[in-house]
Amino acid sequence: MENNSDIIISEGRRPFWQVAIAGLCFTGAIVAIGFFILGLFYTHGDDVKGSVSTLKLSLFLFLAGVRFSVVNNVCLDLINSRFKKEMSVGMFRFGKWESLPNVEYVCVFRQSWSKDGDGDGQTDSSGITYDVNVWYNTSKHFTIYSNQELAPAYEMAKHIAVKLNADFLDSSVPGDKKWVEL
Repeated sequence: MENNSDIIISEGRRPFWQVAIAGLCFTGAIVAIGFFILGLFYTHGDDVKGSVSTLKLSLFLFLAGVRFSVVNNVCLDLINSRFKKEMSVGMFRFGKWESLPNVEYVCVFRQSWSKDGDGDGQTDSSGITYDVNVWYNTSKHFTIYSNQELAPAYEMAKHIAVKLNADFLDSSVPGDKKWVEL
């Protein structure tokens, strides 16, 4: 994707500490699989429970490594009228192209969130996120960008609306929606 009609929205690179943790997790998963394979040759089925535990550990470490290294991207190909939500882990990329629907408008939307980490009903943390949504077919939408600050989300929504030749709705203030001229 090299021409000006393509848009790639990416989370960017992971911080070094997350990449380091992912590397340790992947290494641990490989070592655990090695112990699992060695266990098959030396235990002769005597310790099946230990082998299954080692396999579970390798799966857990692998998934933790993926969690610390995955980067989400949204790609818009305006010439071919298609889009793709993509997940990448290192050089591996997963996602498929879908037809871009007839876009009605782009909206920047304020979203409050809260987190109950231990399930006791008490909020551990909360905040505000600004989502950029692409609306189509009257009531359907998909989110292409989120940020905890309004300015980058607003600029992204404006840029996408111009590129898609769509209307732009500012819904960043609850109860005060307004259409923005582009």
